[in-house]
Amino acid sequence: MKRSTVNLLITLAAGSLAFSALTSCTDHSKPNIELIQDMMESPAIKPQEYDESSPNHSGMRVPPEGTQPIGFTPYRYAKDFAGAAGNKNPMSGDFSEDNLKVGLKFYVTNCALCHGEHGQGGEKLLIGEKMAVKPPSLLSAKIQGWKDGEIYHVITMGQGVMGPYASHIPQAYRWQVVNYIRTLQKENK
Repeated sequence: MKRSTVNLLITLAAGSLAFSALTSCTDHSKPNIELIQDMMESPAIKPQEYDESSPNHSGMRVPPEGTQPIGFTPYRYAKDFAGAAGNKNPMSGDFSEDNLKVGLKFYVTNCALCHGEHGQGGEKLLIGEKMAVKPPSLLSAKIQGWKDGEIYHVITMGQGVMGPYASHIPQAYRWQVVNYIRTLQKENK
């Protein structure tokens, strides 16, 4: 080998040994040396914390306009109930036990309080009696006549006094809730 190549290899080996000695044999009784200020302890601000530098003095920031979380698919029919009828249920006819269990879980958690455990509507429920506008029965002919996309739309965007449940029921499970509502309707015919 050429002398320059040997010198280079020796230098690299010595550097590697020195680096591993510095990183693996650190004496924890002595404080670390910060080469760049605030790298060891970042000045992170918690969402509810007071932030002197922000315009409203809140640590919570609104995401930049037009941004979307990874894996998020925007809902195309947000302002188009009629168009939502054409939204096809990818799980149409899949009434497997696993899908219905997921639908039941989200229905009981989010819907049953107002619409009843069996979809009977708010007039017969303690909470429904106190509401000015009673939650409708999901067993009514009107709602049974709706397409799956229309039920999905109401879950996602809300309707009347019912607010949107898009933040409560993840996109991946809303169709399973629709299928669960369809099973309630079939059981009560």
